[in-house]
Amino acid sequence: MDMAIRAFYQVPVVGWLAKDAARGKPDARYYFFFNIVILYAVTVYIVGYPLLIVTALTATALLLTSIVALTATDMIENRVRRLRAGVRRSA
Repeated sequence: MDMAIRAFYQVPVVGWLAKDAARGKPDARYYFFFNIVILYAVTVYIVGYPLLIVTALTATALLLTSIVALTATDMIENRVRRLRAGVRRSA
């Protein structure tokens, strides 16, 4: 994994910006975030409204999946506890 990160940091411009955001001065993270926002705005200007729709649908799918995953793990943990408690009661 460390080798992949080092290889990514060697990519011109994008890797340099990411490396500076990760290991640079504290305010470099804000500049990196600002660059990402500007890059997104430029791509929306070039590609148009469909990019906003695709981004919103992708974010919706990711958030819904994460909510289901978080609540399902809680359900599974509670089920295991109830099964163990049921085994103790019957024994």
